[in-house]
Parts: sequence; structure tokens; C-alpha cells
Amino acid sequence: MSVDEAVRDHLNRIFYEDLGLCGCGNPDEAYVLVRDLLSLAPYYENEGWRLAETLTGGGAAHHIIMSVIDVAELTEHGSSVNGAWLTPKGAWCLQAMRTVSFEEMSEGGLPHEGRDCTDACWALPTEEAAA
Repeated sequence: MSVDEAVRDHLNRIFYEDLGLCGCGNPDEAYVLVRDLLSLAPYYENEGWRLAETLTGGGAAHHIIMSVIDVAELTEHGSSVNGAWLTPKGAWCLQAMRTVSFEEMSEGGLPHEGRDCTDACWALPTEEAAA
């Protein structure tokens, strides 16, 4: 299966730079964890935060993981990370992670020759068609 190079490269940036993860240990499992956590958002609905706590192991690990996802601008929150919702970047990331495997993503480079992304990078295909 051929993966769009721009999608792969954007996921690569999110995983390795924005989330600050590395390729050693179990990065493929981390990729799945991030995807699964994003799929539970908004966490304030249907007790998504409880499921997120189960996936992360709860306690301090849960707080750290949810905060990292928030700092990477995949979610944003009001009074608690347990009530967070997806940002446009997070929605884009979730959609891309559902179709691109870790192996495909990890073959990527950085988008825009290493320059920063813009909000236009996170427009979902359905939003582009409506514009």
C-alpha cells in the first residue's frame, strides 16, 4: 500500500518532534497508544477519561502522558486534561494514524524541509472539499 508522503512526514514530525518520542524500546506500541487515546476524545463524553486512565495505567503516568499529548497540541483542555478534546491537529492526526501504520510512518522524514507546519496542514479532507 502506498502512503502519501506528506501524511507520512507530518505523522513523523508529530511522533518524533511534537510528542518527543524516540524510536527505541517499543515505539510501535507508543504509536498505537497515542492513536487509541486520541480516539477516546473528547474525554468528557462517555467517560472517555476513565478508559484513557485504564490505557495509561492511571496516576502520575496518566497525567504525564495526557499532558504530553496536550503540549503537542493534539488536545486542549479547560480545567483538567481528563476533560480534553481534540484540536484540528489532533483530529487530523487521529484520521492519519487510522490509515498509516507505525512502520510506514517511521520511514518518513520531516515535512516542509524541516520548517514549521501551519494550520493549513491540519485541515481534514472533508474540510478542504467544503471550502
